[in-house]
Amino acid sequence: MMNHFMILAVLLPLRTCHTAYSQQESDVFPVTYLNVSKDLDLQRLLVEWDVVKPVHDAELAMSFEIQVRRTNEVVWTEFQNVTLDKLGKPLHWTWDSNIPLECMSHSVRVRSKAETSKIWSQWSLWETLPGLDTSNRSGPQIFPKEKILAEGSNITLCCIGGKSQTIKEFSVYPTVDVVKRTKNQVRLLTVGNLSHDKGSNIHVYCYDEDKGSHEAAFFVGKPPDTPKDFSCQTQDMKRVTCTWRKEETYLYGKNSPQYTLSKTSSQKMALCKASCPKQCSCSWDIGQQWIWNVTLTVENPLGKKTATDVFDVKHRSKGFFSVPLLRLFVAPYELDTSVPRFKVWKSLIFILTV
Repeated sequence: MMNHFMILAVLLPLRTCHTAYSQQESDVFPVTYLNVSKDLDLQRLLVEWDVVKPVHDAELAMSFEIQVRRTNEVVWTEFQNVTLDKLGKPLHWTWDSNIPLECMSHSVRVRSKAETSKIWSQWSLWETLPGLDTSNRSGPQIFPKEKILAEGSNITLCCIGGKSQTIKEFSVYPTVDVVKRTKNQVRLLTVGNLSHDKGSNIHVYCYDEDKGSHEAAFFVGKPPDTPKDFSCQTQDMKRVTCTWRKEETYLYGKNSPQYTLSKTSSQKMALCKASCPKQCSCSWDIGQQWIWNVTLTVENPLGKKTATDVFDVKHRSKGFFSVPLLRLFVAPYELDTSVPRFKVWKSLIFILTV
């Protein structure tokens, strides 16, 4: 009897231990689907993945570890905690690259675990987007391509050599502080704290050992500020003219600030547009409307700002009443203010009693 009791006492902890371990094992749900794409305009990786449907049906709280590899080096690791739902939709994550995605191959992998578990699943296979460094290019090329850059920002550029070609020179003019790095047939160059002081644009040059070359220009400017001294007036009670002060953005031509004046309630319909070549103003016919709520929008490739003005046209008249002849009619009374042609006037007082 004693021996049977001792055996049972030993087996119970073992069974409990085995049950807990089996439960943890059943909580391992590897990634079953992984897709990686890229948005070159935003220089962004778009990652989509999923696990088996029963995990969605159970509405489990899951943890995911995501890694990004550039060529053969892991450059980013991030954890995402998500509670799944029964809709069964794939999961999404984005990553913005500080180096143009064209420069090198980028790969992503994901693994998962239930938050109640301590055991991670195996990693998914790497999903790779090839860079142009793996292509059979015949000459060097600079990325990103020509673009507008904000003053004070940083940018990393790359020059990719042709197949089996070594980059001999990768430089910037006018000379600015740069950090240069070399990785296989790709030369990287980081320009910090961009400024328009040495010109509104910078030029980048790249040469390979076969004297092949490529160059690119980048314009440096400022996003627009909120329009200053914005006000609207009328001189004839038929047409309103709004004026404001032009601000310097150091961007010109097609990149210069563009101004649009519209009703605040319907900004899709512009009252008028202006580019401020000399004077900043915009006019439109008021028709039968006296109360106006207008929005002035200024926009360039680096940003957009707005200013508003609410006014009664009758209170924004300038130079509408003519002198010396003014006829006012307030029925049923009439006041004639014709000014006789006397030679000397010291003062003139009108008194109207109704």
